[in-house]
Amino acid sequence: MTERKTKWKPDPETMDSLLSLIKSKPEEVRWTDIGWETDLWAARRRAAAVNRPMFIWAMNGNPLGCV
Repeated sequence: MTERKTKWKPDPETMDSLLSLIKSKPEEVRWTDIGWETDLWAARRRAAAVNRPMFIWAMNGNPLGCV
């Protein structure tokens, strides 16, 4: 493996383009607009109050590992 000889020095133009790639776009975070419940019974009461079904996301393991 070779070592990098020079350090990367960001300039304002480079940083702006990198930030635009990294920063989430509004359409990518629309799921945060939903009033998610972490308490099953609170969610059940809330759904029953408006006569709607519940959406349950359940899995085993680390959510980032999707086990």
